Amino acid sequence: MDPAGWTVGDTATLSDTDGEPLQVTLTGVAYRDALAKDKTASVHGKYAVALAFTMKSASGGTLGEQTGNMIKWQGDGAQVEEWDYTNAPWQGCIDDYFIYADLEPGKAYKAITDINPPSKGGTVIITDEWGGVARWNLPEADTGKGTEPATKFTTRDCR
Repeated sequence: MDPAGWTVGDTATLSDTDGEPLQVTLTGVAYRDALAKDKTASVHGKYAVALAFTMKSASGGTLGEQTGNMIKWQGDGAQVEEWDYTNAPWQGCIDDYFIYADLEPGKAYKAITDINPPSKGGTVIITDEWGGVARWNLPEADTGKGTEPATKFTTRDCR
């Protein structure tokens, strides 16, 4: 467990859907204007935030189901959920980095997900199906690596 929350580069141990250990490392955070590509997009927050992770499990497995509402952001008295943000500027461009993908046993997997918070910073929280919780305190500026497959499509189309 994380007594006070981790930061970019820190690894948390959660459980995959089979209850086996799943190593999850937040490797990068990138903030972009949520309306950078489409000024008419339906968004709740000011920022489109790409969160890059490296995930690894000795047995394979998955983090869970996207509809399981497992990833949240909290900050400034607000909470937003990852699963209901469908208008990120890079939507449809990062399918190869799906955070709920089936992992190959023992192989590191690069994942990207996004959130739509009203402010920078805050905390991203992942809760697994077994009650495990990991919290990362987010920096207020772009930090780390692994977000580039998303952010390169902030203002241009990937199709």
